[in-house]
Amino acid sequence: MKKIFSVKNIIILIIIVTIGFGIFKLKIQSQAKTETKFNSKTETVINPKRETIKDEITLTGSVDATLKSDLRFQTSGQLAWVGVKIGDKVKKYQAIASINKDELKKQLQIDFNNYKTAASNFYDKSDEYKDSVLTTEVRRILERNQNTLDNSVINYELQDLAIKYATLVSPIAGIVTNIDQPSNGVNITPSSATFSIIDPNSIYFKSKIDQEDVPKIKIGDKATIKLDSFSDQTFESQINYIAFTPVSGESSTVYEIRLDLPKDNNNDLKYRIGMDGDVSISLKISENALTIPTETIHQENDQYYVLVKESDKTNLTKKYIKTGIETDTTVEILEGLSENDQIVVAK
Repeated sequence: MKKIFSVKNIIILIIIVTIGFGIFKLKIQSQAKTETKFNSKTETVINPKRETIKDEITLTGSVDATLKSDLRFQTSGQLAWVGVKIGDKVKKYQAIASINKDELKKQLQIDFNNYKTAASNFYDKSDEYKDSVLTTEVRRILERNQNTLDNSVINYELQDLAIKYATLVSPIAGIVTNIDQPSNGVNITPSSATFSIIDPNSIYFKSKIDQEDVPKIKIGDKATIKLDSFSDQTFESQINYIAFTPVSGESSTVYEIRLDLPKDNNNDLKYRIGMDGDVSISLKISENALTIPTETIHQENDQYYVLVKESDKTNLTKKYIKTGIETDTTVEILEGLSENDQIVVAK
């Protein structure tokens, strides 16, 4: 029994030694990894610095206008007068074109004559049945008489409106940007003679934002706009509209947003419809933040760390960090580093 017990003890001892050696080896390897050496040929060091960092969304877009009108005649006819040309500035309620009114006026005279005839018949019938007993038949006769008179009045009023609508009047002040038919004397239909007017002082910058980013923005968020036509200028702006429904015809779900442009400066038409540009929308901003370059950060499982060079030594140690705002090139450090730390970065 003693021999058997001794053999068991020996086996257990061997197992314990083996496990201990494995743990020791792993510890040595871990220390070797942790105590990485600094290589001055391929690496250099930098210190974290204080600066303002922003979390932004950058989108492409273009210039558009809120006040735009496409004017068309309500009826067909002969184009009698065109008072503007493309590029002209027009005032609000200014007449810009008209169709021939001679035929309309003749029809108005016919409608007026029909009204007088209907009125005369109305009074004749009223006199004829004024002393009659108001039977169902008499009531129907008088109602038909009244309807005929009313219809004649309506026809006259409609024709009078047709004469008024024979002249196109601009509902907005702006610039004439399109004229389908610039020559008078041509017979037109409502669809073949469109006059387009745009108010240049109602311009705005529009863009499309992905559905995943919509919850990140709100009305009033600050933004910076840069137009391709003015690459040396930027415009401070803010979001004034976020669409409730997505833009149709897109391959993904995107929503239109609109931002202010300097409208008062557009009397000289400096900013024009369709000009392309970029807008950067500020989501967060941190001033005097401690930052380091993005390429200095490493990841281990779910943790981030940097390699720090010890003063006057070649040993590198890991320092785990907590990050904040991130850009393409810079990361805000919330915890784990100071301005005196020497952060290793590849040359």
